[in-house]
Amino acid sequence: MNKGKLRRLLPGWRTIKTAVAVMISFAVFLPWWDWSQAQPGGPLQELGPFYACIAAVICMETSVHASVARGLSRIVGTLVGGGTGLLAVLLNNRFPGPLASTVIFGFFVSVAIWLCSLMRQPGACSIAAVVCCAVMFSHSGSGMEAVFYTVARMLETAVGIVVAVAVNRILPTPSQPDPAAAKGQEPEERADGEGK
Repeated sequence: MNKGKLRRLLPGWRTIKTAVAVMISFAVFLPWWDWSQAQPGGPLQELGPFYACIAAVICMETSVHASVARGLSRIVGTLVGGGTGLLAVLLNNRFPGPLASTVIFGFFVSVAIWLCSLMRQPGACSIAAVVCCAVMFSHSGSGMEAVFYTVARMLETAVGIVVAVAVNRILPTPSQPDPAAAKGQEPEERADGEGK
């Protein structure tokens, strides 16, 4: 087997960086888990690595600049979605009932998307709607629980983004000459989104 075929079978740098970012994002929250078990009902009990790992995966791009841009979009979406979801929960607590909940939830999802569009962050629209729904459906009974949940999701997302950008900046991204490019052909894409 020649080197070219062997290189295609091996994972690319983006894959390696993503795995490292996920491991670090997971490890960051291990102390919180141990501490929160001894503090039942506290706000830190909401913290966990799940959303941090998701943010790390989504924000790992082929360049640091692209990772920062994707991270900014995700932070905006999380803030907008968390804020609108929290408002929806507080309003729904004042006007309970299935019909009122349906109207309130639909309205605030559209508000979350609209706000992201106003801020010229189209990439944040979907995550804003998802976070808004997560806050509304997970904590529709208590205002303070919704606050804890929203703050926890924002912190977790921020950790994942910071880790992804840092890993992308620290670990190398070697650029190797492509034999196809030397022959005037289009370079082949790697399965993980990278060129060779």
